[in-house]
Amino acid sequence: MEVEGEFGAEGEPARNVSYRAKVTAQASEAQIRELMSHTDRVAEIQNTLRVETPVLLSSIEVATV
Repeated sequence: MEVEGEFGAEGEPARNVSYRAKVTAQASEAQIRELMSHTDRVAEIQNTLRVETPVLLSSIEVATV
């Protein structure tokens, strides 16, 4: 997981927050992408941040085993 964002002055909320995820699993690429998309929609951290700041899942890198 890599996260990027822009920060202004102390106390200001972050802007332009995005993250990329790399997942290795014993599943098909489609299954992994669906799981990551679902996780992005329901994850507490992202959804807490999204109250004030948009958070974008910018890419999913998939490796199957």
